[in-house]
Amino acid sequence: MTIIWTFYESDVHFVNYYPSSHSQCRTEFNITKIIPGTQSFSRSIAILQAISDHTTAPTAPDLLASCGLSRPTLFRILASLEAEGLVIKTSQGSYKLGTRLVGLARRALEDIDIRSLARPELESLRDRTEETVHLAIRSGDEMVYIDKIESLKAVRMASSIGTRVALHSTSVGKSFLSALPASDFESLINRLDLNKLTDQTATTPQALTEQIEEYHRLGYMYDDQENEIGISCFGAAILNEQLYPIAAVSISVPVFRVRAEQNFYIKPLLEYAANISRTAGANVT
Repeated sequence: MTIIWTFYESDVHFVNYYPSSHSQCRTEFNITKIIPGTQSFSRSIAILQAISDHTTAPTAPDLLASCGLSRPTLFRILASLEAEGLVIKTSQGSYKLGTRLVGLARRALEDIDIRSLARPELESLRDRTEETVHLAIRSGDEMVYIDKIESLKAVRMASSIGTRVALHSTSVGKSFLSALPASDFESLINRLDLNKLTDQTATTPQALTEQIEEYHRLGYMYDDQENEIGISCFGAAILNEQLYPIAAVSISVPVFRVRAEQNFYIKPLLEYAANISRTAGANVT
């Protein structure tokens, strides 16, 4: 589960954003003015994200090590979260996300209109290609999966709704980048951490830009094991009525099953992505 909160004060935009990481608990701000009185709240959200990011329920020492808070501060916040049903302390002394968060997350997903608009097209895309289909939106400097239609085949991509993925190494991320106005693209690409996830990953702004330019020529984005060995993905951006990207859709295929005739994936991908964009108000063909 990924936790994202956005605050507004007048026309100041405050983004509190937590990349998935098991080794740290950090806050990044893209703001011109910090809203007073939010530090305790930000720390609470950071702790919730840290608990979510651990593969097993973390103990208090785990959270102390990852979040860098003092012991009194950590235990005060944990007690508050537990009292609100947002955190559960197990009999072994570890911490898990509380059931109250499930309801909040479900309501948040229901309120994301693009998810409901796209669902019929995503199901049709999965049925035509017989492969796993994802819908993702931008979250800070990453993308986050907000819907997934599983392949019915035994071997398929392991992922889940709420998973955060990189912009520079995934078909959803690169297709989103490719649809940004030039000024937004340049601003974003210059601050991205172009981490090498596989030997195929583009790790320089120049290499990534060349891939993005290729997208404009072909109309889709291809991820050839750039994010995960053994998985190839085809992606396309979803646009709104201003022709600004609001999401991206992808088809994920195990490399051993990728067809030589890639139009088998590309043609329906572009067709259904355009359908979703039109439903969202874009005037696209």
